[in-house]
Amino acid sequence: MAEKRKFFYKDLADQIQRQIKNGGYRMSEKLPSLRSLCRTTGYSMTTVIQAYVELEKRGVVASRDRSGYFIKPSPDRLRPGPGIIRHEMAPGKISVDNLIYILTRDMGDPGVLKFGSVTVAPEYLPVKRLHAHLKSFSKDQVPRVIVGYAHPQGDEQLRHQITNLLFPFIKDLSMEDIIVTNGCTEALSLSLKAVANPGDTIALESPSDPFIRRMLSDNGLYALEIPADPERGINPDRLEKLVDQKKIDACLLNANCQNPLGFIMPDENKERIATLLGQRQIPIIDNDVSGELYFGNTRPNPVKKWDTHDNVLYCSSFSKVLAPGLMVGWVIPGRFKNRIQQMKLKSSLISPTLNQALVASYLKEGSFPRHLRRLRRTLREHCQYCRTAVYKYFPPSVKMTSPLGGLCLWIELPEGCNGRDIFFEARKEGISIIPGFLCSSVDVFSRYIRIGYGGVWDEAADQAVRRIGRMVYRMDPQSGGQIKD
Repeated sequence: MAEKRKFFYKDLADQIQRQIKNGGYRMSEKLPSLRSLCRTTGYSMTTVIQAYVELEKRGVVASRDRSGYFIKPSPDRLRPGPGIIRHEMAPGKISVDNLIYILTRDMGDPGVLKFGSVTVAPEYLPVKRLHAHLKSFSKDQVPRVIVGYAHPQGDEQLRHQITNLLFPFIKDLSMEDIIVTNGCTEALSLSLKAVANPGDTIALESPSDPFIRRMLSDNGLYALEIPADPERGINPDRLEKLVDQKKIDACLLNANCQNPLGFIMPDENKERIATLLGQRQIPIIDNDVSGELYFGNTRPNPVKKWDTHDNVLYCSSFSKVLAPGLMVGWVIPGRFKNRIQQMKLKSSLISPTLNQALVASYLKEGSFPRHLRRLRRTLREHCQYCRTAVYKYFPPSVKMTSPLGGLCLWIELPEGCNGRDIFFEARKEGISIIPGFLCSSVDVFSRYIRIGYGGVWDEAADQAVRRIGRMVYRMDPQSGGQIKD
């Protein structure tokens, strides 16, 4: 009987796969429900379930929580990405549009679909395990943790666990090299204050994270925006020429899973930049907050790996991969350690001790690598679903990136469209996106938008992309306002 059932489910799986191959279903389309397939085929529920599981093993379909089974997209059928956008490179003040404050409010609004955010939905984070660790703290342990102060550099067990995580990538790393911070935001802010004064110039990629740019503005710093290749990042040769021609006080790099482009800078470029700026004693702030969210087989190296001059300040956190509300980050400041320690003591003194102890306890358990593998697999699928939705619902002239990791898609709209207009239209429908102009002070990204795919990807998310696509069609002069579904 078992052999017969096996034949039936494989036969059904083959039938569905042939239908998909012959165009019977569209990319990312939802497949019939289990009950529906039982009715139309006459097979038992057990056989139908086994057929879908078989298709999932073959990589043809994927299941989504509480939403059923969907066809996996074929990336080779999607559109080319935007090219490098060249512009004049000169130090300039950072302009911060008031829209960024609207976006910040939207992040806390439960009624908004948060495509404008680069965070992971709670459904994909180890909330239950963290809760279990919190409950496991003894009656004596909790009071001791919450009424006492941790070491000024942070909880020793936490720093030990961070050392273990980074040991394969950063040689001779000791927990004494690490300072725990209130998320990566504080790590970056302290690093900027340590290496630059108001009026100094910071080199960074263009486009870049709008909230990082706001941080530069708040510190009175100038930005030298260097055009970034969507697949490789900034060119070391171009950076070398700029260093020789202009006064650059520090460089802020997001070399792994860059926001918003999603590239991973090649190792040879990271090494060249670390050597180039190290020889000239120009500090590098290595923002690796999304380094664990890669889609490939191996974790990309941080720029810090090639820091032979003690010149790189490495910044990261657990906010993207574990629990954003705990706000546990860190900086490895190199030769700037004393300066950052002093500033940390003056600003926030120490980071919350209970949060640190909780993260340290979870990391010690040993399940973090397994969680990361699941999370990366989920985000890779979400990225494919998001790209497929843009392919289906946006005008044919639209271009988009093929991220190697991270949490967002960068989209080039047709000539005549404006990201700011799309932002306001989408917001009327309860959808938050990032208009591209917020990612640069150079006026070349007005017809770009950023969409995050870290939330739950379900029918509502797919239809939200569809509604944005309809807005783009209405504004696209080439489409003449004609919407194609």
